[in-house]
Parts: sequence; C-alpha cells; structure tokens
Amino acid sequence: MEKVRLKIVDSKNIYGTMNGGTIRLTNITESDKKMLADENGLTSEELQNYAFTPADKKKIFTIHRKMFAEEEQFDWHKMFMADQVDKNGSYFEITEEYTKQNPNGWTDINEDILVITDKNPGVVVGHPVADCPVVIMEDKTKGVTAVGHCSAELIDKKMPMKIADVLVNGYGSKEEDISAYVSACAGNSWTYDTWPKWATDSTVWEDGIVVDDNGLFHIDLRTVISKQLEERNISHVFFDPTDTITDPNYYSNSAASASGLNDASKFGRQFIGAVYQKERKAKSR
Repeated sequence: MEKVRLKIVDSKNIYGTMNGGTIRLTNITESDKKMLADENGLTSEELQNYAFTPADKKKIFTIHRKMFAEEEQFDWHKMFMADQVDKNGSYFEITEEYTKQNPNGWTDINEDILVITDKNPGVVVGHPVADCPVVIMEDKTKGVTAVGHCSAELIDKKMPMKIADVLVNGYGSKEEDISAYVSACAGNSWTYDTWPKWATDSTVWEDGIVVDDNGLFHIDLRTVISKQLEERNISHVFFDPTDTITDPNYYSNSAASASGLNDASKFGRQFIGAVYQKERKAKSR
C-alpha cells in the first residue's frame, strides 16, 4: 500500500482570489484580464469599467483553482469546503463514495467541520479566507484530519475546541496524538472602535480583546485560540505567524476596508486547507 502524508495548502494571493463572489479587476491575474479583453473586444481602458458577468466570475474562479491545484499537485475537481450553517461543531466526512458522487467538488455542505482520512487521498478540504484562520487538526496514528474555518464569531462559540472534539469523540483519537495547525490570520492590529457584537462570551475574550489609549479594541485571535486548545489538552500546536493585514502576499478584509488601510489590492480570499497525498518515490539515476 502506498504511503500518504498530510499536506497543508495555502494559495496566498498568487493565483488571484479563490472565491467567485470576491472577483474584481484588482484581484485577478494579468492573463485573466487579457482573456476578458480578448473575449469581449475591450481595450485596456474599457476593461477598467467592465462589469463582470456571473459566467465571467465562474470561469475566472475555475482558472484560479486549476492553477493552484496544478502547482500543489492535486485534482481541482476534489476541492470541498463546509458552509458552516450549523455553527455548533457538526462535522461531515468526505468519503470516497461522496467524492465519486460529486465529481466536480465544491458542494453545499451545511456542517461546520470537514474530515478527510488517509483512506481517501487526493481530497482537499479547506476554506477561502481573508483575516480569519483555518484550524487543521491531524491524528497521524489514525490517519484522520479535521478542518474548520474559525472566524471571530466561531471562535466565540469555541469552534477550535470543537474541531478537537470531532477527532476524539467521532474517531477515537487520543488528545496526545492530535497536532494542530493554525493558519495565517489577522494580527492584533485588527481593531474595532466599539466592543464587537460577535464577542458574546466575555470569558473567551478576556485576554483576546485589549483596549488601547485611543479607545480602539485590538483583536488577538491567536491568544484566544491558544487558550482554547490548551483547555482542550491539545499541546502540539503550530501557529503560522503571518499577519494577513500587513503581509503583501495575503488578502485581508481589514486592510481592504475603508475603515482599515483602504487598500483595494488586499480585497479577496486565499484558500487554506489540507490534503492527503501519496508519497512520490524519488527517481533513481
């Protein structure tokens, strides 16, 4: 049997935005722009005021996924994300049967957390995100991984802890066998001018929201996630230190907003997730 390993995949802003709803002229590639101009008979000046059609957005989004998949060596048809309608820690496993039933991926899945196993390699689960982290937890001993997008609203609902619960309660994992990866996200330069409405549990945000001398509320997602994982007895944790607000290789809602840095080039979504891939044998000379 071929060995498989878990790989973290992160598109950054290299391939253009990874969400069809966020497609703008500022977050598509030069080849995308040329395609649009050629197909619609537009000059570069006319392209600046062109209104994208739904067909344009679907085509460009597909191109971005294909480019990302080719570079990371997976099948773009096998990308899935959770719609997180439930917001209670529900989960769904992408099985081999489900993959075959949905050959183009990207289906409607109400659950909050997606699970993949080493028995069905090649399936990519993750989320198009801007400032919010994707939390990925793996149990190497059982060959199972759970993935969830953890927005501030969902961190308030303790979603990072619930991702661990999926492995422990759903797959019999031991806490000491679980390792967690927390993706790039906004640093504590992310601010609100009032207490955020999504922060409903003050105990969760005790050290995660700090007010500065100017009355701005600084949000520290990493500190809160770290506390939750410690409470859940998950000790093997790696935080990607990248700050999406300041790093030029990432999209950021905060940096793009008029109340933030008002930087149009930061509007978009990067896709961050995980995939079990078969180990490639080294070529012999």
